[in-house]
Amino acid sequence: MKLLLTRHGQSRWQTDGDSAGTDAPLSHLGQLQAHRLGEFLQRYAHVDRVVSSNLRRAYETATIAASYLDLPVGVEPGLREFESHAAGLAPLPVSLRNPLAAAHPHPEYLAFRERISTALQQVIGDGEQDETILVVAHGGAIGMILRVLLGSTTQRVWTANTALHALRWTGEFWVVRYLNKQEHLPRPLRSW
Repeated sequence: MKLLLTRHGQSRWQTDGDSAGTDAPLSHLGQLQAHRLGEFLQRYAHVDRVVSSNLRRAYETATIAASYLDLPVGVEPGLREFESHAAGLAPLPVSLRNPLAAAHPHPEYLAFRERISTALQQVIGDGEQDETILVVAHGGAIGMILRVLLGSTTQRVWTANTALHALRWTGEFWVVRYLNKQEHLPRPLRSW
């Protein structure tokens, strides 16, 4: 099994701030990024299934990319982003520079980890051994997916809009093939 993880394209929240709302659609740049992702996947990857967070920016990205693959988009609400604003927390309070946070994670962090673990089981639980699944989610969710799959509580991953991460299941453990691949995005479409 192979997992391709990607963050949604740039959202209107990223460009307009809170006035766009927390479930903002993609910006024009985000739509272009999603089209480039779809073109890249159509040309260079075999994808069997597309699964998305239920938040608009992720679902819109998934729908655009999946249109190039002639695939439907499955929705997994558990892949939503960490709701730090609602909880009044800084995003994912765990890092290598803060080992105490890793040793005693905040209850909201533990709940997020559990939600992502459950969602991931829903996504890969019924998958075929040779299946490739594209998961369209959010930066924090992708970081947590990687922590869950790699058995870590401290590694941090910054994810650019529509950058790809690839992992392959060996039958015993997950192997990271690459992180933050952006070759499908020319410089003006990259978010970093």
